[in-house]
Amino acid sequence: MASHLIFGVPATLFILLIIAIALRRTRRLYDEAQRREAAEGALRQAQRLEAIGHLTGGVAHDFNNLLMIVSGSAERLRRDLTSEKHRRIIDMIMNATSRGESLTRQLLAFSRRQMLTPAVIDLSKRLPELKDMLTRSLRDDITAEIAIPDESCAVKVDPSELELAILNLAVNARDAMPRGGTLSITVEPVVLEGKPAEEGLSGEFVAIRVSDTGGGIAPDILPHVFEPYFTTKEVGKGTGLGLSQVYGFAKQSGGTATIASTVGRGTVITLYLPRTQELPGASAARMQPEAAPLRAGTALVVEDSPEVAEVAAAYFQQLGYMVKQARGASEALEVLGKDANIELVFSDILMPGGMNGVELGHAIRRRYPAVPVLLATGYSESARDAVQQGFVVLQKPFDVAALDQALREARKGKVEPAPGLAG
Repeated sequence: MASHLIFGVPATLFILLIIAIALRRTRRLYDEAQRREAAEGALRQAQRLEAIGHLTGGVAHDFNNLLMIVSGSAERLRRDLTSEKHRRIIDMIMNATSRGESLTRQLLAFSRRQMLTPAVIDLSKRLPELKDMLTRSLRDDITAEIAIPDESCAVKVDPSELELAILNLAVNARDAMPRGGTLSITVEPVVLEGKPAEEGLSGEFVAIRVSDTGGGIAPDILPHVFEPYFTTKEVGKGTGLGLSQVYGFAKQSGGTATIASTVGRGTVITLYLPRTQELPGASAARMQPEAAPLRAGTALVVEDSPEVAEVAAAYFQQLGYMVKQARGASEALEVLGKDANIELVFSDILMPGGMNGVELGHAIRRRYPAVPVLLATGYSESARDAVQQGFVVLQKPFDVAALDQALREARKGKVEPAPGLAG
């Protein structure tokens, strides 16, 4: 009897050991399955947003060309028609095109094709300066709290797009708290380790967390909140582009945006922006180029759309230029070869015929190095490369003032690469 008990105890312990090992392996497999499911979910979400981004970028290009025609024609009518009735109608047209430009700007921001002008900003100093602006966008029953660290949290981003992203987050939080509450914004340096929740980013970043005490977002809706035109707000109370601008801005700046929410408790949206060791103010010279006297002459406008070309030519004439036109790159090179009086070339980037505006610019640099080239685009993946190669790129739609400033930069020939530019 005793021998059976002695034999049974080790056997029982051995069985329990095997069960413990099996449970541990099962738990590891379960954890691994959860991690894989989270990674696959993050990948599917990123792919869906990327596909939507390509679509919206293409739409924005065509739409910007249309806005260019409408706004330019309205400006010409404003100069010709002087009656109060006509001016009111023209103002309505200009206001509508301005709203359309704002929409395409947000679409381009989401698709990461927006032309950015990065500058080094210390968020520890900049965020408190935005508190007044944020307070004006909130209601009296909402308290805004900003918490920042004592150390520097420098990032290199477009200042205006950063402010727009923060404002969009504040407005989104405001609408999530119809009965009042607290909007909290915190800034802290973090080190990311390539986790799926942060889209695989690793390295030093600055996290901007914007949280509210609203009703939260349902789990089935959460994966869609960064998609353009997705909104749960009533008709007329939101475009559905605010959070998509935030996401696109963060991605184009080299970071990302994430969201976490609990129904009944509130929502936290986090912007991760790459941290930089550069000192603030290093890019100020490029943000405010020095004005230079502009001597008008003969400009060659290269544009395949006759309507856009007509608007651009009218702007050049308003600035005192004589204008010649070409429908494509090959025709432009022919005109340049026959007319030695052309002093500047203005070209769209996207053109049919096998040679785009960037390639035309390089050809002009080789053959006519004294002739400056100014490029324009409503949206083009070649725009970032163009800026990195020393070209000035003007965003469509533009007005006479924007064209004048871009011409000054192009004729000075001083352009620094802008890493955040469309591409």
